[in-house]
Amino acid sequence: MLSVQRLKQNKSRLGGIVLIIIAGVLFGGFYFLNSQKPQESGTPSLFDEEVETISTEEIGLEVTVRADGRAIMFEITKPEGIAHVEYQITYLKELDGEEVSEGIFGEMNIAEDGITKTDMREFGTCSSGRCRYDEGVRDVKIILKITKDDGKIYSAEKSVELNSD
Repeated sequence: MLSVQRLKQNKSRLGGIVLIIIAGVLFGGFYFLNSQKPQESGTPSLFDEEVETISTEEIGLEVTVRADGRAIMFEITKPEGIAHVEYQITYLKELDGEEVSEGIFGEMNIAEDGITKTDMREFGTCSSGRCRYDEGVRDVKIILKITKDDGKIYSAEKSVELNSD
C-alpha cells in the first residue's frame, strides 16, 4: 500500500514538473517573439539593387492632382530613349486611427505602346463605378524605375503636395 501511495506522489510531482517545463517553454517563446525587431510594414520596393538616379526634369515628369485631391496622374513629356517605366505611388493614410502606408503600382511600355501618361489613379478602391476613398492621405511620392533603350536602369522620385479642401 505504501508503494502505491509513493507512486501516486511521484506521478503528481512528475506532472507538476512537466507543467512547469511547458509553461517555461511557452513563456520563453512568447518573450523571444515579442523581443524581435518588428518588420517594417511598408510598400515593397521596385528595385532589387542600387541604380543610378535621373532627375524628374530630365524626363519631363509632370504630375496632376485631381481637384478633390483623391486621385493623381503623371506624364513623361520627354520619353526619348525610354523603353519601359515601372512606377510606384506611395502614400500614408489613416485607418482606424492608425497611420498605414499604401501603394499603387503600374507600368508603361513607352517604346512599344507610345504611352507616356497614366490614367487618374485613385487613393482608394473603385469597383463598378463606386469608389471608396482613403482618408487622411499625405506624404505622396512617385517612384519610377526607368529602363532606357540601351537596357540601363535608372530611378527617379518626386514628392507630391495634395490639394487641400
